Amino acid sequence: MSQPASAATDEQLETLWERLAEAVDRAGPQHERLFLAKFALLAARALADPGRVEQLIASALEDLA
Repeated sequence: MSQPASAATDEQLETLWERLAEAVDRAGPQHERLFLAKFALLAARALADPGRVEQLIASALEDLA
């Protein structure tokens, strides 16, 4: 899968991962699924590219086990 020209650096991705993990922790076990669903929909809307979102969903499902 090709990276966009403005792809985040490894350091930026690490920071985003930490922020997302902290937000999941703040949401708590009862709300983490709802938070992740809301985040996914907000990110999909920000991308404004349904085809790309479909590709990302497929990529996220790879190698979960």
